[in-house]
Amino acid sequence: MNIGTIFMKICNMSLTATYCIAAVILIRLLLRKQPKIFSYILWSVVLFRLLCPVSVTGNYSLLRMDTDMISQENFSGFKGARIVALLNRDSVMDGNIPEVNGDGINGVRAVTEESSFYEQEAVRLLHKVFTVGGWIWICGIIFLAAHCLWTTVRFRKFLQGASRMEDDVYEMDGLATPFVFGIVRPRIYLPLMMQEKDRSFVLEHEYVHIARKDYLVKILAWGTVCLHWFNPVVWIAYKLMERDMEMSCDEAVVRKLGYDVRKDYSRALLSLSGGRMRLGGCPIAFGEGTVKNRVRNILSYHKRAVVTVVFAALLICATVIGLSMNPVNASNDGTEEMSRFVRKYADAFCDREGDVLVGLYIDEDAAYENVIELDYVGEGYTFGYSSPWPHEYRFLIDVEEGHRDEGTAEIWYYAWTSDPHLTVWKEKIEFSRTPDGFRVTDSEIKWLDSISSEEEFMEAYRFVDEYWFPDYIENGFVVAINAQTQYDMEAGDGTDRNAMYRSPDTAAEWIFNLSGGVCMPTYNSRGQATVRFIFLDGSFVEIPMYDVNFGGYTSELDVVTGSGPAETINPQLWIPDIHVWNAKAP
Repeated sequence: MNIGTIFMKICNMSLTATYCIAAVILIRLLLRKQPKIFSYILWSVVLFRLLCPVSVTGNYSLLRMDTDMISQENFSGFKGARIVALLNRDSVMDGNIPEVNGDGINGVRAVTEESSFYEQEAVRLLHKVFTVGGWIWICGIIFLAAHCLWTTVRFRKFLQGASRMEDDVYEMDGLATPFVFGIVRPRIYLPLMMQEKDRSFVLEHEYVHIARKDYLVKILAWGTVCLHWFNPVVWIAYKLMERDMEMSCDEAVVRKLGYDVRKDYSRALLSLSGGRMRLGGCPIAFGEGTVKNRVRNILSYHKRAVVTVVFAALLICATVIGLSMNPVNASNDGTEEMSRFVRKYADAFCDREGDVLVGLYIDEDAAYENVIELDYVGEGYTFGYSSPWPHEYRFLIDVEEGHRDEGTAEIWYYAWTSDPHLTVWKEKIEFSRTPDGFRVTDSEIKWLDSISSEEEFMEAYRFVDEYWFPDYIENGFVVAINAQTQYDMEAGDGTDRNAMYRSPDTAAEWIFNLSGGVCMPTYNSRGQATVRFIFLDGSFVEIPMYDVNFGGYTSELDVVTGSGPAETINPQLWIPDIHVWNAKAP
């Protein structure tokens, strides 16, 4: 994942949090006469939205927005849904079934249909803008973190002159206001020569902060502000959260000491509100916040009726839960179920499970009409051949906007033979929802085993915005081909079943099932070549190839020649250069 993609995700999180901040501010106004602890708790959902990149999706969500508002699909104006699945059969058989998400290879994702040139340019511009913005965002975080660290070190050194009064309480000349400082073992620092009555109020206030771990909440909140420094609404939310923290702490002191101390507590607050202490831009003092509002809140604070407190608590719980859940995205509603259905169908096809496959059709007649060589043998259905055997597949699901109960899917099966050799089978299925779930209503399969034009080549080997073809090295084909070569040479009968791999042109023609044209190889460097295959209609494709045995990639072959010593050879074996090929995909 590149910096642009990460920054795009952060911006989406920040936009979602902005919505939540607006909702929290509105709820705060409704609860302005209730204990401030409720308002303080409300900010937890904002913190969750700003820090957690994932959330549960549900119908109860209070969000009325797209949580992935900034995306390629929205930017290009794409409507509807198209699901792309890039599956490896070994992963599927191991039970590692990917879900609908934003991943690429070996995942399932929503992508746009073939878009216009201007839409493609718009998407490219989007990625460029967010890549540049991502680096600016990183620089901002580094600056704020460095400033905070530098200020903290300086402040810690300054506090070394404080005198210990009792336990973790320290007194120091030059301090404008009391505060808590520290993480593992927080300490309370007081200005020198405080009046005894004021000191008792201050200590009660700071002890509440320590008991509630507010000093850790502030650090987490400040780090969150640094992460979303580009969003001014987040800075406003931080200040409001801090105000609610202080007011709820004031109320806790009043509840503990009694409501008759409100006037004395307010006078103590006013006497200590003349100065400010800041650490890395993060206010930490008892006297912080708007003193006028805090004093007004203290003087008006009284015991609330149980009914109103219960109502406020229920409202807070409903708000926090509702804002924590993502809404069901109408554009993707049902696509996850569709992708599971198509995977089940493709798995049954690859495993030749006739009974399962018939059960996925709308009825038995439709299955007999569409499934190749379907037959009922004994007590079950069977179909297909023993070889070639479909082993891997890719699929696309197209769903029209407003039609969530039906769709079409294109499935590319990659069928292997023991040679090893591969052919592509492309199946198109239509499916719709029934009381028993999705069922196939029609299907059509096409064998792409004789490619005679560029159009057929793209149909077989181009998948969305890249080429796709199995890697002969990762699949162990190179080892198998070399083993066959060694067997043929040891047999000594002149047979070379792998002769087509000895030059890049014949290898490309064989591997990609090309027909009706001519090959024109160009050797780029030692062990590398580009094969241009020109079809009879004048169209052509270019395939990068390389000799994997050049330079001793595979184990050398010892061949006995007559009665003499063993001769070590390293025959040529040309295969597609998959990485170069994909990099040049149109």
